[in-house]
This record gives sequence, C-alpha cells and structure tokens, in this order.
Amino acid sequence: MELEPLMGRYFRLKQELSLAYRARPWLGGRIDRLADELAATEREIGTRLAASRSGESHTGSSSHG
Repeated sequence: MELEPLMGRYFRLKQELSLAYRARPWLGGRIDRLADELAATEREIGTRLAASRSGESHTGSSSHG
C-alpha cells in the first residue's frame, strides 16, 4: 500500500479511537481493535518511510561515486 492511503487510514483510525474513548461506557473490544490497527498502521508507515529513505540514500551515494 502506498504512503498516502496509509496516512489516510492512520488519521481515520486516530479519530475513531478518540471518539471511542469519549463514548460512555467504553467499548473495550472496539478500543483494543482500533489501537491494534493503529499500531499496525504506524509500523507499516515506518517501514515504508525507512524503505524510501534507504532507496534515496543508495541513489544519492551512487551519484557521488
């Protein structure tokens, strides 16, 4: 998945989690599910960013050689 849709998912999940925490009584299962999805999305974003930076640094170093 590309970075833009991942960021969209990240912000949507963050908003849903915020709403879930405001609800009374808390729906623990929903909060747990959203938190897990948010963490997985954050990891995926981090992986994508690291890969793109790694690709940029390889491209940059080859042009200096």
